[in-house]
Amino acid sequence: MSNYSATAALCLSHLFAITNGFSNGPAHWVNNPDACASAADISIFFAAGTGVVQTTAAYDNTAASADPGDPVPECFAESGATPAVNNSLWFVFTGDGGMFHIETVPCTSGGQYISGGDTQIGIYQGTDCSSLQPAACNDDLYPDNDPNTDYRAGLDFQTEAGQTYYMMIDGYASGGVVASGLFCIEIIRITAVSCEQAAAGTFQIANNGFLCKGQNLLNHLSFEASSFVIPSGEPLAGMSWALTAQPIPANTWPGSIPGVISTVLSPHVIPVNLLNNITSSEPLVYYFTPVVVGGASLINPGADPKLHNLDVSAGCYVVGATQVLTLVPVLEPIAGLATATPATFGHNNGAVALTVGGGYPAAANNPDLYQFLWNTGATSASLNNIGPGTYTVTASDPSGCTNSIILTADVTIPAAEHSTVLRLDLSPSPSTGVVVLNLALNVSAEIEIDVLTPFGQVIYHHKAVEISVLKQMIDLRANPDGLYFVRVVADGQTALRKVVLQR
Repeated sequence: MSNYSATAALCLSHLFAITNGFSNGPAHWVNNPDACASAADISIFFAAGTGVVQTTAAYDNTAASADPGDPVPECFAESGATPAVNNSLWFVFTGDGGMFHIETVPCTSGGQYISGGDTQIGIYQGTDCSSLQPAACNDDLYPDNDPNTDYRAGLDFQTEAGQTYYMMIDGYASGGVVASGLFCIEIIRITAVSCEQAAAGTFQIANNGFLCKGQNLLNHLSFEASSFVIPSGEPLAGMSWALTAQPIPANTWPGSIPGVISTVLSPHVIPVNLLNNITSSEPLVYYFTPVVVGGASLINPGADPKLHNLDVSAGCYVVGATQVLTLVPVLEPIAGLATATPATFGHNNGAVALTVGGGYPAAANNPDLYQFLWNTGATSASLNNIGPGTYTVTASDPSGCTNSIILTADVTIPAAEHSTVLRLDLSPSPSTGVVVLNLALNVSAEIEIDVLTPFGQVIYHHKAVEISVLKQMIDLRANPDGLYFVRVVADGQTALRKVVLQR
């Protein structure tokens, strides 16, 4: 629904760009038909061939008023309040059986374009102003959440040959301010599109459908507008984007799905203004689907034409292909540790095992989602049956919302450990919190003992000078259960052991 007062700055900014880009329409004004009885005859603008753009002279509703006898179209919702007419102008034309697109547009010259472009259109049929019957109505051609458009009215209208139509164009009122100023009327004869021709076209959400925290779908959604075929005519026809928690089952009207979220039905394919501002720490996964509708009617005339408010029992609909849309929360950085198993001289029996956390897989509680690329070309979570050498791996997640990391492991022949370290063991393992390290060296040496988390964070450090035997108690009771690594560096050589905390 239009809200001129709430978006005045945006509309005026956009208006400046529009008024400096006039390209069509006559350069003179005409009398402004303030009453139905003095409606301006614009039939001549309905006589051109298919696709030919016809634009009327400029009209100004600044001094216009609402006649007490004016009908009030239902779609003139005035911010959800009782429909009202404010400063309407009247037009009359005779149908020839053709279908036409009608909308208000800026004029090429003259005064100020109507405030925010905010018009409303009601079309009636009848022999005169005393016998009017509603035929069509539109408040906004474009949904209000589209930042690239103003609030002009527009619709596709099927005429009957020889039928007289009266069209009221009014300025929308919001917050006590009524939209006033100049507008022209653009009329284009179009080819009728049947329900049988309807098609929900192709689209794509960048980054495989992952929307990082703070990103807007508006900047990630692309579509081929020409691949969408929308049925023409009244009642309601257009397209909408649907957001559901599960894929839409075959032969199911999306509007009947509990909890379905959708954009307002639009006669054009539109971008979607959806900011990922979720507060959940877990990803939210939706299914994003285009839906094309023809011949619908409103279930609740006072509510927006969203999918759950459309009755398609007398019309048609086409459900397009679905893409998964994942709203990603703020993620912990990816961290990890590569642990090497030495190889025996002359054999390819070394290994590298990875422990990785953080990123999207951790938030989704699915470690299988991590992606790995080794310098060998392998994509597995570990390497086995490898010879001595340096191995690097890039670890990332599919969301692209965190930076990848590079881990390195040196697979060596363990001669150094056997020549310096006679004994290195930990007990007990698993442990409830206190671990006893027993160390015996061939020679006295300075040693350093570190306890590391699986992500390489040092949580314990001890240094001793010139010893050959050490029995050291390590208190890990302040740390959570899980896998840890004890690293001993002696005489320039390194030994690594695992310990598990389990209470």
